[in-house]
Order: sequence, then C-alpha cells, then structure tokens
Amino acid sequence: MIIQIVPPLQAPDEGGHFVKAYAFSELQIQPQPQSEDVGEKDQSTWGKYGFKVPYAILSMRSYAVDKNGKKEEYPYNNKEDDEKIKNGERVFFGTGGITNYYFVNYLPQIMGISIGRVLGKPMVSQYYLARYCNLIAYILIVFFAILRFPFSKLGAAILALNPMSLFLAASVSGDAMIIAVSFFFISWIFGLTKQEHVSDATLLISGLLMVNLVLIKPNLIVLGLLFFTIPNKSFSIQRKAIWGFAILAACMLFYMLWNQLMIDQQILYHDYGNPSKQLAAFFKDPSVFFDNLRKNYLFGAEGDHILYSSVGKFGKLDTSLGLHWIILYFTSVVVACLVQDKGNHFLIASQKLIVVLTMAAYVVLTFFALYQIWNEVGRTSTIEGLQGRYFLPVGLLIAAPFSSKKKILNIQKGKMNMILSACILLVLIASMVVLATRYPSAA
Repeated sequence: MIIQIVPPLQAPDEGGHFVKAYAFSELQIQPQPQSEDVGEKDQSTWGKYGFKVPYAILSMRSYAVDKNGKKEEYPYNNKEDDEKIKNGERVFFGTGGITNYYFVNYLPQIMGISIGRVLGKPMVSQYYLARYCNLIAYILIVFFAILRFPFSKLGAAILALNPMSLFLAASVSGDAMIIAVSFFFISWIFGLTKQEHVSDATLLISGLLMVNLVLIKPNLIVLGLLFFTIPNKSFSIQRKAIWGFAILAACMLFYMLWNQLMIDQQILYHDYGNPSKQLAAFFKDPSVFFDNLRKNYLFGAEGDHILYSSVGKFGKLDTSLGLHWIILYFTSVVVACLVQDKGNHFLIASQKLIVVLTMAAYVVLTFFALYQIWNEVGRTSTIEGLQGRYFLPVGLLIAAPFSSKKKILNIQKGKMNMILSACILLVLIASMVVLATRYPSAA
C-alpha cells in the first residue's frame, strides 16, 4: 500500500539513493567529480561528486520537488524534458551524503532496475521495480531473522513492522538493507548463544556478516561486542581473542579498501563541518560533545524529534504520526518483548549487560558520527543531521534484555498475540491514513 500511496522520490535522500543504485546497475562504482563545464565556480563540495545517469532521473527528481507529493501523475517527470529523455541524454547528478554507500545496500534495487532495463521499460517503471524488490528483500531477510531469533518472536515482529522501517523499505533507500541486514546479524549472533559448540565455519560466516555490516554502515562495528554474549564453554576466550582480532582486522582492511574508491569525508562534508578538526577537538575536550548530548537530548526537547523520526516522520521529515500512535507503538514493543515463547532461550545478567552496553555504544557513536560530519567544530546548540531512523538497525537488541527463564506476564500467549497484533495493525492503519492525506492522488 505504501508503494501505491507514496509517489516517486519522497523518502529522505531518495533521489541520491536511486542514482547510486542506477549507477551500480551500470557498473559505475567510483563516484566522479562534477565536470568543469557545468559552470559553478564556488568552493562548495556538497553535490559535486556523483554519477552521470539518464536525464529521466533528474526530471523525476525535479518533478517530485516541484509537486511536493501533491497530485502527481504518471510518468512523474516534467513534460518539457520529454525530448531529452527520448534522446537518451545523460546528466551529472550529485549524490551528497549517499556518495560513499556500499553496493550491498542496493542489491535489491539493482535487480529491479536491471529487470526493467532488460524488458525495455521506461525509467519510472525501473524505479517502481526497484521499490518492489527493496520491499521484498526487506521482508525476506527480516523473516529469516525472526525465524532464527531465540527470544520473543512477537517482539521481534513488531520491531520489524516499525512504520518508518516499512516506509524506507517501500522506497529505493539503501537504509532498508541496513536495517534488514543488521536484524539478521543480531539474530544470527544470538542464535549462537544457545549452541553447545560454535564451529570455525560458523565463525567465518559470522565474520563475513560483520565485514558487510561495517561496509554498509561503519558505526555498526559496535555490534561486534555481541560476540561476547556467546558462552565461553561453546566459544572459548582464546578463540574469541583470535577470531575477534581477525574479524576486526578484516573489517578495517575492507573498509579502507572500499574508501579508497570513494570520496574522503573531509572533502565530502567540507560545506558543513570539518570531521578531522571535530575529532581532534573531541579528544582535547570531550565534555563539549557530551554536554550537548545531555542538555539538548537527554534532558532537552530535541529528543522529541528523535522519538518521532524513529517511528513515523515520513516523507522529507514533514509528515508525522500523532504522539498517541507513537506511544502505542512503543508500548506494544515493550509488552511484546515480555511475551516469552514456550521453551524460550534467555540471557543471564552478564550477557544482558553486554547487550545494553552495545546499545549505549551504538547510540553515542551515532550521535558523534553526525556531530562530526554535519556540525561546526565545538557546536553546543543541538546536532544537525540527527534523525531517529539512524537507530533502527539496532532495534532488535531491545528484545534481548527482556528474555527471562520465568514467565513474566501471566496472560495466555494467544490472547496477548491478538491484543498486540490489533495494536500494531492500528498503528499501521494510522500510518496509511497519514500518508494518504500527505500524498493525495492525482485526479
């Protein structure tokens, strides 16, 4: 329904995501600088790196911006561009913050675009095929993650049905694969906590998943801490040291190799911040960053934006679910995580502590990553670029600390499933109504 309701290129940064996916589908891997004949003489760098793609994509993006999602019509491009599109003209498209994204983020979209191209479909059809493939891939990966998840599967399902996650999955955004692959990795590692022996082959697979996680989103490296939740009797301390060093080295190596092909952050974010100076300032006086975090987010009103945009701040962050729906969603998540399956696996206190520390580390690292690249050095008034959707990849971790040997809720599981299913259904229906109101169809 989201694909039918929401017109093209309405998700955050979706234009850049589509260009990146299309470029990958043509085996354009390395972003190129904007050619001098385009004409801008200023010193800005944002949007100066990207790819040459069919003019139809630029026309679709311009049409989406001009119409702002209101009564858009097929084929979703400016009619004055029809001749350029027909002639197959190509144009440079700057991809901004999407420039360095890894190709795994776009495997489903690449498949959809490629199928459309082989069938001779117009650009808008290739775009919609990419959306459908992205959504299908998200559903399949998350399904297998839930299937393997050893704790509350009901809680995992409601976390996977987060309206913002579904909105991203129903677009061509590469963020959907970040969420899905992260869910699968978390589920995979927790599945190892109940094995009597973890084989080297299993650890090799785990290492490959970890490397891909770091490449699709570098701050997900903190999920490596979850290896320490695996009991020592099945994965000895010595093996943890050896494999931990090997996996960390592989992550760093492949990350550096990939970034050799990409654009240095120091150049890419030149217009907004100075990443190297920000990092140096942090090591000199970390209290500036942590005071910003404490005053504006932990005890300030800026945290409201994080709350809204982690569940239902759709479109260009201009379409929000009501607070009551967001409260209902989070309440459903907590209650669902308390529902234990029969014979459910559970974590002991030390394992739960590792999970909590992992979540805390990811949150702080994400805050700082955005602070580093989007903000002037030493900024104290909020953190630009910060959105709740950036925390969705580790959402599945929430369910683990609620695992328990004993039954927590003295309510029949069948009844609880019905109640919580009704709650999440109401939240999703509300999301559809909000989206349909924001994006009225063309007459």
